[in-house]
Amino acid sequence: MNGGSKPDQDSEDLGGLTDLPGLKAVRDQLAARVTVLQAEQARRNAGVAVRRPAWKNLVFTGGPGTGKSRAAAAVARGYQDLELLPLGHAAEVAAADLTGPKPWEAARLMNEAARLVPGGVLMITDAHAWCDLPDQGQQMLRCLYQLLTQVRDRRREDLLVILAGQARPLGELLRVSSALAARFPTIIDFPGYTANELAIIFAVLAEEAGFTLTPAAARKAGAVLGQAQNRHRSGNARLAVRLLDQATSSQARRILAVPTSDPATLSTISPEDIPGHTQLDEPITDDERPGQYL
Repeated sequence: MNGGSKPDQDSEDLGGLTDLPGLKAVRDQLAARVTVLQAEQARRNAGVAVRRPAWKNLVFTGGPGTGKSRAAAAVARGYQDLELLPLGHAAEVAAADLTGPKPWEAARLMNEAARLVPGGVLMITDAHAWCDLPDQGQQMLRCLYQLLTQVRDRRREDLLVILAGQARPLGELLRVSSALAARFPTIIDFPGYTANELAIIFAVLAEEAGFTLTPAAARKAGAVLGQAQNRHRSGNARLAVRLLDQATSSQARRILAVPTSDPATLSTISPEDIPGHTQLDEPITDDERPGQYL
């Protein structure tokens, strides 16, 4: 360990959360919790005994495609940089995959999931689905409580759990278990993206995948995503991912029809590569893979 990071560095160290538009607000919601954890780390580094460390666990609420997975990965990297976690890994497991017909089986599955990311972040997705279990998720909440208790009792501060799901049912789930809710002190809301933010997401993901958009292609993509957002009203970034899948498939067919080794030609997305519309429930073509660039 070195001298530790200064508490005012949180906005910079979690900068990965601003890679896509809309996630800056998420980073801002995290700032207070990060400051508390950094101050605690500073006390440790100064030789103060911290026998009851603050909980790092988080709750992410929001619909699909609002950036929760990307934020979990950024939290893992950022917390490692801040020396709040030993490793910067994140893993996801669906809440439904942690349920079992017997109480001991649910506990086993929970512990196996935790072992996926020693020293990192475990995000349990669709955690609100536990509300639909016969016992309204009480067994799963007990298993999670036991897991977090074991982590603390072993003095192993090497696991951060994120519960992710829909705000209302997830909130109701935590309200019936105040002891567990206390171990998730920070709730981060993911409001979804505007049409303009979806257009920026499209451009960012295209650049990350090695493509360059012509100005006309960027304008067309923005118009198509604006129309799609008006239909869906979901703020779902998967609209941008789906459009990029369609555009890159079209671009691949175009450039392979006339073979070239020119880097600019190979990497450029033109207006003709952008379809006239996109929606999440369109049939997927053979050469399309959903979310291949997310």
